[in-house]
Amino acid sequence: MATDYPKTESASAAAKSRYHHGNLRESLLSSALEYLQHDSLDNLSLRSLAKTLGVTATAVYSHFTDKTDLLIDLRTKGFEILSAHLRATLDTAPDATGEVKVRLLAHGYMAFARENPNLFDNLFAWTPERDRIKQECIEAGVDSIQLLRGAIVEMLQQHQLPSNEYATYVATLSSWSLIHGLTMLVKTGSIEGAIYCGHWPEEFGAAHPQSQARAFEHLLTIEVEGLKAAVAKITP
Repeated sequence: MATDYPKTESASAAAKSRYHHGNLRESLLSSALEYLQHDSLDNLSLRSLAKTLGVTATAVYSHFTDKTDLLIDLRTKGFEILSAHLRATLDTAPDATGEVKVRLLAHGYMAFARENPNLFDNLFAWTPERDRIKQECIEAGVDSIQLLRGAIVEMLQQHQLPSNEYATYVATLSSWSLIHGLTMLVKTGSIEGAIYCGHWPEEFGAAHPQSQARAFEHLLTIEVEGLKAAVAKITP
């Protein structure tokens, strides 16, 4: 995600050169993505990006009307990056069954949140007003969840289980709820807090990665086996 500037000129000069060639918008988005690697959404601002790139605030505001406008485009980029990450995860096991793909996608989703916590917040920790969301953002957001639904459809069909549209969407929502919920419990430190307070065994914590991974695999097993057992009872 880092922005690579030519070594023969300063970042400011490079940014101005890109601006004059009509690429300032992409430079701003790249710089914002890089910024989120080490700082939060709250501290990100159009003026700070302008300063980083060595351009005027006026030039920045000619591309983004306000911070929300920037964050919506960043949201689109973020969903595209998430989808690429999930596809790359699936590519590690090209002959995987649908059930294995569900597990791979779960691990890929959690890894993405762990490696890109601030970008993940931009995707899921806030929601802009509906009339400001752009079509390309909607399409990018759908892609990643359709990967999960596709894997679930494969799993159900392989086990000769009902895979009608309603059943598969309910099953997908169930799986996403578990995966996202577990991701947020880890991301926010809630599991570590519960362990500290004595509510959960220590082996569920990050200090015991093998034991934690085993517990998470058991959660996925409960989800997958539960879907297979219950999907036949799901009717529109």
